[in-house]
Amino acid sequence: MALTEEQIVSYQNNGYLLASDLIPDAISARAESAMWKLMQMEPDLPETWSRVPDTADEYTESRGVVTFNGVQDPGLMACVTDDYLTAVAQLLGEPIGSLHPPKAVHTQNLIQHNGDWKLPNPHVDGIPKEHMHKTFPGPYRITSLFYLSNVEHQGGGTCAWPGSHRKIRQLAESDPIKYKHLYDLNKDIPSLDLGDPIELTPKRGDILFFQHLFGHNGSPNILPKPRFMMRLFCSCEKCYSKWAKVDHWGHWAP
Repeated sequence: MALTEEQIVSYQNNGYLLASDLIPDAISARAESAMWKLMQMEPDLPETWSRVPDTADEYTESRGVVTFNGVQDPGLMACVTDDYLTAVAQLLGEPIGSLHPPKAVHTQNLIQHNGDWKLPNPHVDGIPKEHMHKTFPGPYRITSLFYLSNVEHQGGGTCAWPGSHRKIRQLAESDPIKYKHLYDLNKDIPSLDLGDPIELTPKRGDILFFQHLFGHNGSPNILPKPRFMMRLFCSCEKCYSKWAKVDHWGHWAP
């Protein structure tokens, strides 16, 4: 099996799991190279690292986020290994081999942010007002973030609040009418005592899994080197109807 019983229990208890060894090193190295090319940067030329590619679908200057949607580069798609799909099935409690594969990726790459580094506030996924996703059952059961560069302290690591999914679920269930939509639930998450967050510093090839209603957020990358990260897209009717993202693509929602 791709994951140990200890890892599965940790995911259930903490709401997230940062897993290594689901992507062979050779595949993650090729994927990183593909991301450098997509970003129109040279890994050995630091003067290119602040460049915003003219082919990007979106650039959020305030956060330094470079977004590409629906990328089907073979080097990136190769990260969807059999071990990865097995791990997702294990965490969902689904039969091994029963999940349909994703069809593309969505990047959330971070170039250097000119400002101070600080811990973010927690949020949950699925909160855009234009979608008004219902809190239950939610637009997804599990999320996967693929890191394709080594992340250092203050280099854009995701911040996680262990066990937060339980307290956030309790809040949502305390008033099903008020918190019918994730957009409204997210507003009151700051009122919860979720404890101290952990700044994750994953390595290239690591994958972060987290559950629906898990408290997390990205942190700034104040270092010169870009941070590469991607999520998965799918165009099937099931995924698109759960969480439409852009054009004919939706987040992969096994």
